Amino acid sequence: MAAVNESRLCSICNKPSARCFCIGCQKYFCSKDFKEHEQQLSMKFDNEIVSSHDELLGQIQKLEKSNSLTLDLFDQIEQWKRVAINKIKKAAEKAHHQLIELIDKQRITIIKQLEPITKEIRYRREEDNFVENDIERLRKKLNEIQQMLKPFIQKDTTKSIIIDNDQIDWNQLIYIREEQQQLNF
Repeated sequence: MAAVNESRLCSICNKPSARCFCIGCQKYFCSKDFKEHEQQLSMKFDNEIVSSHDELLGQIQKLEKSNSLTLDLFDQIEQWKRVAINKIKKAAEKAHHQLIELIDKQRITIIKQLEPITKEIRYRREEDNFVENDIERLRKKLNEIQQMLKPFIQKDTTKSIIIDNDQIDWNQLIYIREEQQQLNF
């Protein structure tokens, strides 16, 4: 009787009729046990791989629809936007206040310069006491004051409010940075 090659025994039933070889586990099987081995592999594939894949895919789809972390991040962006808009509004209000103060200051200066002229005009009119030189001198003073007032009553395209947006890097005020993760496939 010839010696039976033990490496060709079925790894399940130990019968010498093992004709099927599994390249995955490197074992021999008889036809009956090989079919059972394939069924077990199929069940294991479905239970471990397909179900894990489906669960992962479900989590990704859930992430698309609603995720509290994502919603929190969007809320943080909206909060930043509200704070930034409030800061811009406050800066604009401050500029408005500064402009009003500047206009009032200049208006008061002009009024103070006009007061002695007003008094002199009233006096000379009441007393009927004026000559050509008085008219010329008063006209010159009124023209000087008119020139001081001119920028406030005429649109002057040479004057502007300084808006310094060029120093603000709007793309760097807020941005999203992806965290680096080590993924090995």
